[in-house]
Amino acid sequence: MNRRPARSAPRWAAALCAALLLAPVGSPAADAAAREPADPYAAIDDYVQRRMEATGTPGLSYAVVGPDGPLHRAAWGTDGDGAPVTAGTPFLWGSVAKPVTATAVLALAEDGELGLDDPVADHLPEFRFGGAHAPRTTVRHLLAQTSGLPPSSAFAVSDCRGDCPRPADRLPALDRVRPLAPPGGEYAYTSANYLVLAAVVESVTGVPFPDHVRDAVLEPAGADGAITDPASARDRALAPGHLPLWGVTAPVAAGLDPHGAAYGYLGGDLDDLAAIASLYLRGGGGVLSADSFGEMSREQTTDDGEGTGYGLGWRVGGLDAPLDGAVWHSGAAPGYSAVLLLLPERGLALVMQQNSHGLLHDAASTDVLFGASAMLAGAPEPEGGPSRTAYLLTVAATTGLAVWLTATAAGACAALRRPRTPAAPPTGTATAFRILPGLLPVGAGAVLLAVAGVDGALAWAPDVALSLAVAAAAGVASAVLRTWADVRARRAGAVPVRASRP
Repeated sequence: MNRRPARSAPRWAAALCAALLLAPVGSPAADAAAREPADPYAAIDDYVQRRMEATGTPGLSYAVVGPDGPLHRAAWGTDGDGAPVTAGTPFLWGSVAKPVTATAVLALAEDGELGLDDPVADHLPEFRFGGAHAPRTTVRHLLAQTSGLPPSSAFAVSDCRGDCPRPADRLPALDRVRPLAPPGGEYAYTSANYLVLAAVVESVTGVPFPDHVRDAVLEPAGADGAITDPASARDRALAPGHLPLWGVTAPVAAGLDPHGAAYGYLGGDLDDLAAIASLYLRGGGGVLSADSFGEMSREQTTDDGEGTGYGLGWRVGGLDAPLDGAVWHSGAAPGYSAVLLLLPERGLALVMQQNSHGLLHDAASTDVLFGASAMLAGAPEPEGGPSRTAYLLTVAATTGLAVWLTATAAGACAALRRPRTPAAPPTGTATAFRILPGLLPVGAGAVLLAVAGVDGALAWAPDVALSLAVAAAAGVASAVLRTWADVRARRAGAVPVRASRP
């Protein structure tokens, strides 16, 4: 093999020295930065901020979570007191409480304190829902939302504020509720199931549910700052959440149910929520066995084999690809919303909490998390998203109706004071048609009160509830005044000319 002559070495050495001297000099920091990959979460951050602006959300925080904790955290906006939102800002999580409650129940089952197929009445003799229906209702039925309790039953036992009865003391309110189906016969999501579970846990353990869930689930998971009752909310300086009022998002201190941690009044900061997500990414490690977590995250079925889309405290599937394998739960409390979504096959979770919620644009709140989760799973950024149009149209309609009927009542009052004589007196049918529009809001308001009650309506949709109340009052006043005027006109053989409509 031919070898390069030795005398060529000095020439190569000189060429190498010249190249080194002439090469551009860069700082080590710049070289390191050039080697680092771009922020993998920058696109998600940008998407979330733009959706915040589009939905009018005052404050939001979110985290991408792995089995060992947060991989990325971000927070923007302000809380209800005007302070900047950070990862340490507490929020309420709403129904994200349900998988936490289910975890507490399954942990008791693992310890042999109760059985998932125990009749509820074995632990709570005062549980008489549905009469003969009650002895066949099991703990599993409550967890899986197949007890037969209808969605409206939540308003009978939940969202209490102030001096509120304990969970077991609220059970008699369910005696008047008609079952949707026999236990196991039909899936129906309602917070009433989880209020009853809180009573079961308190009966089995002998301690208040907020204390038990803190000791058994939250602290072992690392969620040391979780809010479980009014005292912990004060300790964490929980700021008011925000509700939409006539299209403007405003801070409203709605309070929280002192015994509602099992179904919706649980909360904490971003790290607390991330710690709970990490617990489930580890298969429940430290609190539950992997088998129990598998049971929680497996879709349950009704007695006829129909899938429910719900596990034991978790929503299972039901989302479009690439989130079709997700295990998740969303939630809302007055003024707050949150979502916890697990991607088990990727070993990732995404958690998000917002300090704003409106019943009529709930989809706009949760869609932000689903869009961000899809991007995390490799999908492109979603186009658009739900708007607040339906909510704004509803508020405009109820407010416009209230203004119109108020003006109509004022016109009827003025016409009654200054009657005019037309050609013929009105008939009873004509009077009925004149007053009917004013009575329609009364019927709508009666339905709203029957379903949600006064407190529920004001807590979840205050602007719609107040507008409807004004419209109903004005409609009744208008109907009474017009009827009085028509009766007086018939007696006099004449009728006053109808007041001009606004």
